[in-house]
Amino acid sequence: MRKFITAFTILILSALVCSQPTQPHVCYVELKDVVINPSLKDFLERAIEQAQNDNAECLIVQITTPGGMVDSMQEIVQLFLNSPVPIVTFVAPRGGNADSAGAFIVMAGHIAAMAPASRIGAAHPIIVPIAPVAPEGQERGPSESERVMLEKVTNAVVGTIKAIAEERQRNTKWAEKMVRESAVLTAREAAAQKVIDLVAEDIQDLLRKIDGKKVRTTAGVKVLRTKDAYLHEFRMTPKERFLHFLSNPSIAYLLLLIAMLGFIMEIYNPGAILPITVGVIAFILFLYSAALLPVNVVGVLLIVAATAFFIAELFVTSHGILAAFGLVALLLGGYMLFPEPGAMPPNFYAYIRVAPGTLVGAGLITGGLLVGALVAIVRAQKRQPVVGREWMIGQLGEARTDLSPIGTVFVGGTWWTAEAVEGEIKAGEKIEVVAMDGLRLKVKRKA
Repeated sequence: MRKFITAFTILILSALVCSQPTQPHVCYVELKDVVINPSLKDFLERAIEQAQNDNAECLIVQITTPGGMVDSMQEIVQLFLNSPVPIVTFVAPRGGNADSAGAFIVMAGHIAAMAPASRIGAAHPIIVPIAPVAPEGQERGPSESERVMLEKVTNAVVGTIKAIAEERQRNTKWAEKMVRESAVLTAREAAAQKVIDLVAEDIQDLLRKIDGKKVRTTAGVKVLRTKDAYLHEFRMTPKERFLHFLSNPSIAYLLLLIAMLGFIMEIYNPGAILPITVGVIAFILFLYSAALLPVNVVGVLLIVAATAFFIAELFVTSHGILAAFGLVALLLGGYMLFPEPGAMPPNFYAYIRVAPGTLVGAGLITGGLLVGALVAIVRAQKRQPVVGREWMIGQLGEARTDLSPIGTVFVGGTWWTAEAVEGEIKAGEKIEVVAMDGLRLKVKRKA
């Protein structure tokens, strides 16, 4: 009887526990000032898989971005459009932006939201000039080839954003304007024009406003329960953060600079091993960054030329002229390492460049190192040798035996056999070395 009561009690308690509604949870990622690139696409793909495995109500992607690579943007859009988990895109915090390729990603969410004072748009593609630069004082218009290329790229991008808007039942006309006319909308304007679905103050306000909304995904229709949902933040792994870190143009420039200095130090001091090892690793990491960013070959060549000038300065007496040219080439290379606005490749939207502070700081540090090296070289050339035959000439010592003419002297902390060249020298007298014949010193009496 006791066993029966115990089993019955456990059964009742289990039923009560199972009948209690479980607290819904929402997965959440925060992407602050990110450049859209392959590493970001891999992270978002993993976030969607994790949200699906956790049976999350939705995945909220809070983002601010200046744009990025179209190839990666299209892959992210495909992930969002085919996601079995509802995707909620949120341009936040206040003052945030979803420019260029970021506008496509925001609109690809099942629900698109923005914080007050944020913006979206400016998604017109830009291509690299094909015709040569116009003569000074004249403004060069686009060539026929450039116009055709730009029109083809623009039409393709317009088709992409209109398809996204149609799929999410948003304003296709304004979506097209963001591409063709580089239109920019504030959060309130975007909501009024139905480019996005709503405006939310913060993440908690967003959870309240999307509660109860029906979302159609590839897995079917889902009604969101987010009002009191538990918010689970999903973050990049250290590897993902590192790879995304390498997509920073300033980091790419510093990696190339470190590689340059490593090669210079190894040439100046062969066999040091550490400088060349660090230089090779930095150069390989730069190659990875170059695969993510639109690196300008002219900028790289200028930095290579700067390296050659610096190396030549170490072996050629140019009184700092080669070093000065190298420093100028280094600064120009950093400035031109990435294309200017208006000269971006068609698969890139964001205006990226080496930060001016990084460029100036790197130039000052490199220039300081070069000045220090040159000063050390000049001093070394002027300094008398501290060992060998040249050092012995002119050294003072003391005769320890009579030199008539051969005897023993004490010079430089060592006993030497010496020969007097100007008459006999008595023991204890001060002597001066005037020459060296093999291991025998030729000395004279110190006046």
